[in-house]
Amino acid sequence: MKFLVAVNEFKGSLSSYEIGEIILNKINKSIYNHEVTMEVVADGGDGFLGLFKNFERKQFRTLNAALEEHTVSYLLNNITKEAVIEVAEVIGLKQLSEDQKDPYKTSTVGLGKLISHLLDESIESFIIGLGGSATNDCGIGMLSELGIKFTSMSGEICSHGISDLSKIENINLDNKIQKLSKAKFTIISDVNSPLYGKDGATYIYSKQKGLTEDDFSIVDTYVEKFSEKVSVVVGKDYSSFPGSGAAGGLGYAFLSFLDSTIQSGSSFMINYLDLEKIIQGIDIVITGEGKLDKQSYMGKAPIEIARIAKKANKKVIFLAGSILDEELKDLSSEDKGLVDASFSIQREFLSLEKAMNKSVAINNIEQTIEQILTILEFRNG
Repeated sequence: MKFLVAVNEFKGSLSSYEIGEIILNKINKSIYNHEVTMEVVADGGDGFLGLFKNFERKQFRTLNAALEEHTVSYLLNNITKEAVIEVAEVIGLKQLSEDQKDPYKTSTVGLGKLISHLLDESIESFIIGLGGSATNDCGIGMLSELGIKFTSMSGEICSHGISDLSKIENINLDNKIQKLSKAKFTIISDVNSPLYGKDGATYIYSKQKGLTEDDFSIVDTYVEKFSEKVSVVVGKDYSSFPGSGAAGGLGYAFLSFLDSTIQSGSSFMINYLDLEKIIQGIDIVITGEGKLDKQSYMGKAPIEIARIAKKANKKVIFLAGSILDEELKDLSSEDKGLVDASFSIQREFLSLEKAMNKSVAINNIEQTIEQILTILEFRNG
């Protein structure tokens, strides 16, 4: 039997690569004669760098979202002059303590420093995974590092967080880095949100970044006013463009000021890995993510992989830390048919903290795979 193992990360617990290796090794150590192909699943957020092949991993000293120095990884292909950046790695939530999560202060300047460095290295093609950011500054920190000047009514430089965003009155492009004229950015995100409004960056994503609900409408007004000024300067309004609200408005910054296109993370990953071709040669797809719920069916990578598998008449097994059956019962019959069998890996009642412990999660995945293999052998016996 031939398996494709392509499981998304269990956020805060295990990476996609770690889960894939656990399952691959468990199947290979079984007494059964199986073949396993393992692929990393990443749609633009944490673990995005693990998706790519034929790149060299490099390091750079920059600033995190709280403006503290730290060393980040990125990928570089000197032959094609192409770089891959994972926003979560540079200015992500994962680097911050709870006390540091404050979008009024958190900044995208560290991302701008990395891009500026790569431009100095004559890199002209960028792939940027937008997920997991800790910011809501519409990219003003990044853009400031690229030579775009934002100032207040009094002439004060504005480059950090919502506090500065709210003061911006003037935008000057005169000192924009010249090498940007040759640079192209492919932005990867499965977020289709506009920049502002009830479905925008602030209302949907800023709470996890430390913004209180009482501030949503205030900040959203700042963001809207900023976009009005930007549209006058650049001659086009990208605020309603799907994905402009990604990463606290970083999508909007790329679209408005840089030569950029946004692609769905799931579609990019599926095409990059040529998963349609791989799936043609296997029998069963094992996919999954931390939680299987209604949102899983809104463009997330595991279900999009399942969709391709069903087109090829392959079986799909879904692994999850938790499964919300109450939400799944309302799915259409077509969506319900995308997964042949779903398994929660939890073996007992545990606190979330303990369930996310790596050793516990590894043991639970191994035991679940063992049970799945036994069921398959019964079926084939």
